[in-house]
Amino acid sequence: MIRKLFYKITKKYWNILSYEHAQKNNFIVQNGVFKDLKINKDISWGQGDIASKIYGLYENRIQKILKEIRKPILIDVGAADGYFAIGSLYSGLSEYCYAFEQSEIGKKTLLKTAKINNVSSKLSIKGKVDSKNFLSMLPKDIDFSQVVLLCDIEGEEYNLFTNDILKKLAKANLIIEIHNNVEEKIQKQFLQRVKKYFNTSIIIDNQKEYVDLPLLHSLNDIDRALIACEGRSYIGKWLYLKPL
Repeated sequence: MIRKLFYKITKKYWNILSYEHAQKNNFIVQNGVFKDLKINKDISWGQGDIASKIYGLYENRIQKILKEIRKPILIDVGAADGYFAIGSLYSGLSEYCYAFEQSEIGKKTLLKTAKINNVSSKLSIKGKVDSKNFLSMLPKDIDFSQVVLLCDIEGEEYNLFTNDILKKLAKANLIIEIHNNVEEKIQKQFLQRVKKYFNTSIIIDNQKEYVDLPLLHSLNDIDRALIACEGRSYIGKWLYLKPL
């Protein structure tokens, strides 16, 4: 009972602290791959993690991999507020992005974020996606060897990536966030399925670096940890899939 109460209080403080740091920095990313990106003040997805985005700490392993890959087309499935979709376009990691987001609020936020960063002409916003309509929502002549696909769809990855879709995407690079809201058996079957088409590795996002963030050096350890916090129920894990 007491633990739950403390958790609620901590989460409330995390939200307040995070938003304060976003305001201090005028909602502009201060460090990392997406430095100088303007973040939309109308937050549609997670106020608590906005400070980690402002300081370039949010899923920073994924940011670095996108920088290494540097393919002209980004397909972002579960684009939310557009941190990766717009960030990749703004920083020049990608030349064009197909952003899939089922929430109407999320779509509006995506478009606004694209406009304030002057990249709306490089963005195509799509709606809800599943294994039946995914490929038909992309150009017929798309060259998947020029594509990096980023996916975060809260467990629906196990349903979206069928054998047929994986076979079509076999020349692309895929980064798929893995969620633990399904049976372990389904997770194992999924891993076996992707291994037929890709070289597979697992990314764990647990490396937060503060060397280039002097603004955080004077904070106490608890506040600094909360600013880096992404509010997860368990540690973030992704499958990183490279063509065979």
